Amino acid sequence: MRPLGHNMVSIVDVARHCGVTPSSVSRALNNKAGVSESLRQKIKQACIELNYAPNEVARTLITKESKLIGLIIPDLVSTYYASIAKGVNEYLRSQGYNVLLCDCNRDEHIEKDNIQFLKRQRVEGIIMVSVTASESDIKAIKDSGIQVVAADVELSDSISSVINDNYTGALQLFRHMIHQGCKNIGLILGNKRSKTTIDRLRAFKQVMEENAIEFNEHNIIYTDATFENGYKKTKGLLGKGIDSIFAINDSVALGAIKYCQDHGIKIPDNIKVAGYDDLEISSMISVPLTTVHQRKIFLGKKAAELLLQEIENAQDPIKIVLTPKLVVRASLGEKQ
Repeated sequence: MRPLGHNMVSIVDVARHCGVTPSSVSRALNNKAGVSESLRQKIKQACIELNYAPNEVARTLITKESKLIGLIIPDLVSTYYASIAKGVNEYLRSQGYNVLLCDCNRDEHIEKDNIQFLKRQRVEGIIMVSVTASESDIKAIKDSGIQVVAADVELSDSISSVINDNYTGALQLFRHMIHQGCKNIGLILGNKRSKTTIDRLRAFKQVMEENAIEFNEHNIIYTDATFENGYKKTKGLLGKGIDSIFAINDSVALGAIKYCQDHGIKIPDNIKVAGYDDLEISSMISVPLTTVHQRKIFLGKKAAELLLQEIENAQDPIKIVLTPKLVVRASLGEKQ
């Protein structure tokens, strides 16, 4: 039998070709009971021969299940967020779901557009990794009947989240910096409203107080947390007479290190640098970066697992907190 054109083939054609009913074809393709394994394979082979593809839109309208999950991240270029996305995708694909990935470029207006796009695509749930989302954004998603889970940072008490303990991780790092002789620390932080920035700054203030060191607001720079901004903002910090730099993430720290290299500033002899996240490249540079390890892929998988649980059975919001780990290398003058 000559295969029909892609747009012409229907489930009825497949059923006729196999000598079964359309409902049998449907059960076979959706892995439902009532079809023998040999018939299931025969039907799948017929679909290949006939170039048949199920109408996903129609199936969604009938079953109310799109098998689509939306994932919103701040920055597709970021290795950190890409690792979280990898974990989300690996878990969801293993459960028969597909992911619609939206990059908002750290722009709250783009993020709002992404939310509306995912609603139109009839996703069953959304995982939000956000530095800009507001309570009203979360409410709008929930009011539309879509389950939502926050990943990386807590966005609202009204939804479940899988987060990193930024406060504890930053405490470990700042105490280590003090131990390594850092007294006048400059900070390159992220979005001032971000929970990540708030928690790590709170830890910094705590450690300064513990060591009777005066907190200096002028030694803090807020910016988008990118390599480029790490490079650009380092000049201004160095002009303040600091002896060390804490960067909100490893990408920013690598930007700061590149600026120092380009201007003959030796690390850690002239300036000490610490990052956060423990990107793979951070252990490979000439002076390996002291940082804080976060379980990025695992975090993505746990967020995806939690979302599917809530799609299956709605529950009260829960918070899963992952504990980070200090990674001591050489960029603060540690003896290796």
